Amino acid sequence: MKKVTIIEMDAECSLVSSYDDLKSRDMIKLVRLAYLNPLNVAVKLALLRQLFIAPENVWAQLEKPENHEQVWRLIQALQWVWKGPEFRPVPYLRIRGKNYLLPDADLHILGTAEFVIATAHLIGFHTSKSDAEAIENLAKFMATIVRPKPDVMERIRSSEESGDHREGYNSKKCDRRSAMFKKVDLVTQIMIAQWFNNAANKLLDQYGMRSAGDDDQPQITQGIFVQDWERQVVRVAESHVYGNYDKVMQRPLTDVLAYIEIKNEEIRRKIAAQNRK
Repeated sequence: MKKVTIIEMDAECSLVSSYDDLKSRDMIKLVRLAYLNPLNVAVKLALLRQLFIAPENVWAQLEKPENHEQVWRLIQALQWVWKGPEFRPVPYLRIRGKNYLLPDADLHILGTAEFVIATAHLIGFHTSKSDAEAIENLAKFMATIVRPKPDVMERIRSSEESGDHREGYNSKKCDRRSAMFKKVDLVTQIMIAQWFNNAANKLLDQYGMRSAGDDDQPQITQGIFVQDWERQVVRVAESHVYGNYDKVMQRPLTDVLAYIEIKNEEIRRKIAAQNRK
């Protein structure tokens, strides 16, 4: 929460400055208003009404034509709304009497395969040409990362303990479940998608990788993203450090990112050494 002083009006007010300042119920209302309505001045003003805490006499002054520049400055401070929450909004979803778990809050045990597929669906959601296509991609994204606990037999068969409480990633199972996720509250899905995007970009940045969602980068399509990661995984598989291609895809994303970072640093050192000759 930020304190805002409007000198011209001699007024001390407050401005909500992140999702951390909101209760869960208020966060859902905010996302519903921001994402399920056309992005126009009326919506931005409605958001400001919710997020700028000021006495009515201050609002009365702000609504006068001569003070519209002040209103515009306040609206400009609301860009965080469209970036989504930096924290995991919910740990699980309850669907048909069963808990479907989200990945860990920092994506440290997220699998490489599910990262590639989930992000591809997320790119498809953001670049969809129609509402039906967007809903389809969002449901596939959700089905990829939100999975139930493994059944007893799967736990018995599993020889590795990754710390992930979700069942192992299986593309066929996820494809079958995607229709079920279309019935999940759309606002909840969008909040999860925004959190995942933020968390994934933060993780990539930690390992020196370019984030797919950089605002100043050209728009990335699903195909280009998947092809780029296919090349990355093939490079790692060729080193045999984690085994073949399928084994690399099963590794936590952090393992693969760490190896890519090491190899990229080696390449940078070689180039620097050659340039000094």
